Amino acid sequence: MTGLRATKFALLLAAVVLVTACSHTEVVGSNRTVQIQLSEYRLQPQSIKVSRGLLTIIVHNHGLLDHNLALYQNGETVDSINPLGPGETSQMTLFLSPGTYSMASTVLSDQSLGASGTLRVTK
Repeated sequence: MTGLRATKFALLLAAVVLVTACSHTEVVGSNRTVQIQLSEYRLQPQSIKVSRGLLTIIVHNHGLLDHNLALYQNGETVDSINPLGPGETSQMTLFLSPGTYSMASTVLSDQSLGASGTLRVTK
């Protein structure tokens, strides 16, 4: 492999690894509980999959600023928690029907800066 081809291959491989690492989906187990970490410009995990039914979402603010969590479906708010100060924790428990939900911290410009994700509920 020539030097240029090897460099292109290495860059392509690095891009694939980065995209794969960013697309991790957390699958909720039989305990029906998921923990979400909020910080500046980040909601982790950003992708969650769960079967329909009751789900408890525990939200931890690991940031230096206030953050909240809102859950939306088709542009309508399903549930939300009030803003949490640094180090605070809250939770919501709700029954979810199948579909795709958006999750976001909506304090100031959190959502536009990356504090958002997707919750997919299956049958």
